Amino acid sequence: YGDGPDGAFASIQRNWERLKQIDQEQKAKGELVGRYVDHPIADGQAVYQITNVNGGQVTIQVCRGLGDDWVLPAWGEKATINRSTAEELVNRRDGLAALFASRRA
Repeated sequence: YGDGPDGAFASIQRNWERLKQIDQEQKAKGELVGRYVDHPIADGQAVYQITNVNGGQVTIQVCRGLGDDWVLPAWGEKATINRSTAEELVNRRDGLAALFASRRA
């Protein structure tokens, strides 16, 4: 469980980078599938990737290998949630990222 190039910390960092890359690619395309939502739980965040959109519903799957790997009890490993809820969570995350980016500039 080291922090070398093959350690757990490096793996977590690579996984986050890949998730964020996919998220940004899908955002640029205007696609919801592939984006991720996060939700606070305990002392961390549960992170889910949107895997399917079907009308007013989206399917989300918990992401593993990102650290604590929290799972929301209400959602479990995989869930279907309202599209509007997913869009609100994605838009909120995008808004916070833009706010912090503007403060760093």
